Amino acid sequence: MNFVYLRLEILRIVRSPQFALFTIAVPLGMFLLFGGLFGDLAGPDGIKASVTTMINMGAYGAMSGALFTGTRVATERTDGWQRQLRLTPMRGPGYLFVKIASAMAMALPVLLVIFVAGALRGVDLTVAQWVLSGLGLWLGALPFAVLGLLLGLFGKGDTVGAMTGALMLPLGVFGGLWMPLSIMPDWMSTVAHFFPTFWLGRVGTLPVTHEAGLGLAAAVLAAWLVVPALVVVRRFRLDTAKVG
Repeated sequence: MNFVYLRLEILRIVRSPQFALFTIAVPLGMFLLFGGLFGDLAGPDGIKASVTTMINMGAYGAMSGALFTGTRVATERTDGWQRQLRLTPMRGPGYLFVKIASAMAMALPVLLVIFVAGALRGVDLTVAQWVLSGLGLWLGALPFAVLGLLLGLFGKGDTVGAMTGALMLPLGVFGGLWMPLSIMPDWMSTVAHFFPTFWLGRVGTLPVTHEAGLGLAAAVLAAWLVVPALVVVRRFRLDTAKVG
């Protein structure tokens, strides 16, 4: 992996105002709002709403940070930057790994901001629960990094932002990250199981509730990782063949 290019990529993302707005400010604001309104209420699992909201907004922020990589990829394709990179010693796999690594790097500070806000608002977890929940959410964001890459390889620079925003809305709502599924109609609870965000939220919540099901959640997220990854590799090879 080209670490110099990775460092430049991360710096470019951090300096982007869209990154701060959509991946940090939105989930942080929603946590402060809903966590403040319903923080002391307990859900059917006995967990306070402040804890559930913090984990769900952490999941939403990590997902947003990972998906955000697609906008940059699409812009680079539109501007011809990818074509220039193919003339350098950097190989295709190296380019893809840098994009995924930068997406995962961007998911991490979002999680830290949400969790620090949760600690300051009185969320009380053991050290193991903090670590396992945060680590699970961060690793669980990997499929969304690949999905973002997929969007970037198929979209165009002036449209992929809208495509990403349109995707984030149903992922957040139907995956149960914005509102507890316990207060939603039964059909929404059924539909949620088809969304990767539902399983991402489960990965973050299970260390707190001590319920079983971590293996199933990991397996579903792995499936959401492998299938888009195969499409990404196929698409990138086709683009490379056109240039050649």
